[in-house]
Amino acid sequence: MMNYQLPIVNSQFTILLGVLLFLLGIAHMSPRLALLDARIFRFMHKSLRRANSVFQVIWHLGRTPLTLVCLVIFLLFDLQIGIMVAIILAAAAIVEWSIKRTFKRPRPYILIPDAIMAQPRKPKDASFPSGDAMRIWFLALTIPFVFGLSPVFIVGSSIIALIVTLGRIAMGVHFPLDTLAGTGLGLIASGVSIYLISSIAWVS
Repeated sequence: MMNYQLPIVNSQFTILLGVLLFLLGIAHMSPRLALLDARIFRFMHKSLRRANSVFQVIWHLGRTPLTLVCLVIFLLFDLQIGIMVAIILAAAAIVEWSIKRTFKRPRPYILIPDAIMAQPRKPKDASFPSGDAMRIWFLALTIPFVFGLSPVFIVGSSIIALIVTLGRIAMGVHFPLDTLAGTGLGLIASGVSIYLISSIAWVS
């Protein structure tokens, strides 16, 4: 196992930020905030959808198949770390699925007449929270930590994660608060992973 005594990502801050973003996202339950969320969506959707050709390509980075490939790489790199990360991400995915089933928020392209669904594959589940945002932000922070990459890499991976997240709005499949909540779940899962890996490395 590599030395994780000086993590480039602060786990406590990451978890706290994730909780705050998720709570902000769940605020869409308020009718007034849901209306504001829809207005912000309209503005961002019209502005961002000009770049849908880019978002449609980078969309694959937030999907489940790539995430599974990364989990396999984690397992091959370090079996203990791989199992731990896989369990945490699976737990986050179960939470995300349960929330979708509970809230059943319709997708914006269904609710908003002028919204255009540009995702290559039409989504069949609910809008809240964004699973793609959860997965890409989890990977963006966890990969640099596990492999001991430089802070420059984490800046780059975070930019990619942000682009993928914005693409959810641009392609008409998520409201802004959906993406914030998904990002929050990803940060929480990543922060927990980093904390546990650091704790094990410190003990050993």
